[in-house]
Amino acid sequence: MATARLSADDVRDAYSLILGRLPESDAIIEAHRKTFETREALWTAILSSEEFRAIAGGALTSAAQSDFRAEMMLAVHESLYTDGSRIDHDVSSETLSILLERIRTQWTHLGETEPHWSVLVQDEFRSELMDDAAREAFNQSGTAMTDLIDLFERRTGAPVTRGVCLELGCGVGRITRHLARRFDQVIAVDISPGNLKICEDYLAAEGVKNVDLRLVSNPLDFSAFPEIDFFFSVIVLQHNSPPVQKFILESILRRIRPGGAALFQIPTAMVDYRFDVAEYLDTPHPTMEMHGLPTAVVLKTLRETGMVVCDVAADPYIGIMGSSIFHAVRPA
Repeated sequence: MATARLSADDVRDAYSLILGRLPESDAIIEAHRKTFETREALWTAILSSEEFRAIAGGALTSAAQSDFRAEMMLAVHESLYTDGSRIDHDVSSETLSILLERIRTQWTHLGETEPHWSVLVQDEFRSELMDDAAREAFNQSGTAMTDLIDLFERRTGAPVTRGVCLELGCGVGRITRHLARRFDQVIAVDISPGNLKICEDYLAAEGVKNVDLRLVSNPLDFSAFPEIDFFFSVIVLQHNSPPVQKFILESILRRIRPGGAALFQIPTAMVDYRFDVAEYLDTPHPTMEMHGLPTAVVLKTLRETGMVVCDVAADPYIGIMGSSIFHAVRPA
């Protein structure tokens, strides 16, 4: 039996998940379909491309291909053979407040000093280097993130309700503006007052009027969210400690109406990662933190909040390996 060749959606999915953008043209899509017979062959080619090497911070130079494969295998081994017991994710309400306050302090500072760089950690987005061209490139990059919604709709066949979307970690509005075109209303949430002010000014300049900006600063703020139809978050949860990640997911997922859905990214299998809450609170505040939550804990949280998982896919948003995108729905 002949093997079915790549579809156009296969090519779009590979570009979106690995490079965070769509192919430049239909001609590029057709060229890939003619060149590669399988998804695996296409993914291997993209993972070996100069563009992905740049995204991965130079980790994939030709001399480091074997190191890359070794790290992939190590990440897969980490995901399969660790039980998650070295990652604290259940804490008291008092400790949760302390953990959230620590993140609030960090991101208040980042919002005042490096609002764009803290979202996309690339030198051209540092405050002293930002010009009109960099700002336009930064804002347009949000399109690829919202394209993920269409991508997972196609993958799962689960349509997204176009009612109220809650965006966790709206930052300066890079993705918010594009979400506002897709949904009737967007509730844009952030922990940084500085980021929210920039986001407000940006949306006003773009004439966007269907966004409700909300500052969160303590656990009680999460209980004040209204019911929503869609939850969206990419490269945000990873900057919160595991107990905060779990709390945020529990709080927001419970607000999704029947027939609604969630699409969020979170690290789930970072190599050599551990989190001891007592040790963590005894260390100085870093500029920016990176944390994860085991896949089993994420799946249990989805299940306990009444969500049904449609798809889980690896993503490139923390470097080479170890992060996942979850798509789930609440049955109507």
